[in-house]
Amino acid sequence: MPQKIIALHKPLIDEGTGAPVTHFVISQYTIVVDGTKSQAVLQGFVSADARAAGRKPLAHRAVDLVGTPEGDTLQWLYTALIAKPDGELAGAAAVFEEAT
Repeated sequence: MPQKIIALHKPLIDEGTGAPVTHFVISQYTIVVDGTKSQAVLQGFVSADARAAGRKPLAHRAVDLVGTPEGDTLQWLYTALIAKPDGELAGAAAVFEEAT
């Protein structure tokens, strides 16, 4: 079974606070039923450790994507965010769920 993406890692600076943000997690999404677009809302944290420690997100991003998911919605969204050429998270590293 393929590993599931649970977050994205890409060092960015939050424009509002000037703080470094590296760990992004989808907190909600919208799928337009006519199949034209989707939107992912992400929370940005200083690090994965900060999120695991219960720290609040420093940044929020809403990203529009062309098309609608096929199969696992979250996996499609994370993959589309990485692949979006003009996106702030383009080329981000996928963070995978640890095997138990």
